[in-house]
Formats: sequence, C-alpha cells, structure tokens
Amino acid sequence: MAAWKTIRITKPCALRIDNGNLIVDDGTERFKLSLEDTDSIVFEGDRFTISAKAIEMLSRHKVATLFCDAYYLPSAILHPYHQSSLATKTLKAQIACDVSYADSLWARIVEAKINLQLEVLEILDKPVGKIPRYLMQIVDGDRYGVEAKSAKVYWQYLFKGITREQNSLDLRNQALNYAYAIIRSLVTRDLSAAGFLPALGLWHDNSYNAFNLSDDLMEPLRPIMDLGVFGVVQKHADEEILTSQMKKEIIALIDLENVQYEKGLSSLRNASKLYIQQFKRSIHCKDATLLSFPKFDREKIGECI
Repeated sequence: MAAWKTIRITKPCALRIDNGNLIVDDGTERFKLSLEDTDSIVFEGDRFTISAKAIEMLSRHKVATLFCDAYYLPSAILHPYHQSSLATKTLKAQIACDVSYADSLWARIVEAKINLQLEVLEILDKPVGKIPRYLMQIVDGDRYGVEAKSAKVYWQYLFKGITREQNSLDLRNQALNYAYAIIRSLVTRDLSAAGFLPALGLWHDNSYNAFNLSDDLMEPLRPIMDLGVFGVVQKHADEEILTSQMKKEIIALIDLENVQYEKGLSSLRNASKLYIQQFKRSIHCKDATLLSFPKFDREKIGECI
C-alpha cells in the first residue's frame, strides 16, 4: 500500500512501537498508526517522549520526520540510514561528480526556479521587474549571481516589505520556513532512499549543513510552495503567529495534485520521489539535461490560492 499520511504530533504524548505499529498515547487516548501508510511525521514542540525503537522504525520505513523546537520552529530532520540496495554505486557516482556537471546542473536548477518564480508572480497578477532580463544571464555555475538577484526582486513583489530570515517572527516568514522545512525533509528522505548522501552538495557547501544536496535540489520546488503559502497567509491575514490551522493547511499543500511532472498530473509529494529518481539517472550518466523539473498545472492551480 502506498504511504500517504502526514501526522502532526502537537500535544504531550508518548510514542512507542507495538507489533510493528506506531502507538501514540496521550494519557487519555491511545492511537495506533500504520508505519506502512505513513509518509511523513512532524513533531511540534518538545512535549513528547519517543522510544529508541520508534525512532529506528521511522528510519527503517523511510518516514520523512521533522522535529520542531519549543517555539515550533523546524530544528532537525531524521535522516534514514537504511538506503537503497545500490547505495554504494550511487554514492560513488555522487562523489565522482565533476565541476563541469555540477555547474551545468546548477544552472538548470536556477533557471527552473526563476521560471517558476516568474509564473507565481504572473498568476498573482504582480509585477515581475527585471526577472526576465536576469533569466538571460544564467551561465554554468551561475557565476553572475542571477539566483540571488532574481530572489531579491521576487520577494519584493510577492510579499511587500518582507526580509527573508530563518528566525523571523513575521508571519509570512514563519509560514515559508515551515513549508520549506517540510519539503526539505521529503527531499532528504527521497535522496537517502535513492542512495545519496544529502550532506554532499553540488552548489551548497556548508561544512555544518547535513543537507547541502537537499538544499540544492529543493530550490525549484520552493516556488510551488510559495504560491500555496501566499494563499494560506492571505486567508489568515489577521493572525500574528503561525497557527495550528495554518500549519495543517500548509502540510495539505504537498498533496494537492496541481503540478505537472513528466507529462503527468502529480502532487508535490509524489513529484519529489520522481524528481530524485531522475536526478539519480542524471548523475549516473553525468548528463545534466536528463533532469527535468515540476511545473504548475494551470487548470489545477486555483486549488492553491
């Protein structure tokens, strides 16, 4: 059976494994969850206890697991150790990736991301500024910094007055960071399952970042979430903090079938799996052109906004 559920743990509880199922007990009620049907789980806050066996089983079943801190901000990802049977072959291909391939792929990633940012602004009937001009300046390795220049214009028009920050109390930043953390956990899970080492990036190269490759590959997925987050924020414009209902709506965005990938209609959750498999083929063949990127399905896009 295909995994599809996203579980949020928001109240004090204890989690353990019983007969292969995840048991969630809050002292008054006891829930039994099938790990085979669970795709991702989000732990919000620090008011829970979890057994070592439960952590091991979440990893074994490749459940994308995201932990949030006492302020409900994303703080950690469970990185599955159990990978594909061809993990060694894939890891060797990843390590052998040369600068030419990495620079070429990064240019394609930047181009895909900026094209989707343009589409987001167009869908919302907002100005696009110099972004089309920047698209013409993309070269291998993005040596002219087009990605950063386009982002500055993009945020200026998408959310007026916003300054993108990780720990900002701005509701828009909170919503975006929460959405990106979910996507990052899914991409990391899919990379691990495919045999990759998420710490070894193509462009991102932070020695203290265990998810450099995840951050590389999730770039073209961000604008897809941006459109949905914009809709959620507009709907809850009177809120000052990211509420439980808003988090629920943001999580639901990854299961909307509103993107096209490989000529088929897909959710962002499923597109991530297919996307990483294409990346695997691309890196084994050392051919950056083999990787394609999800796009908006204009007929379904109304479900986001």
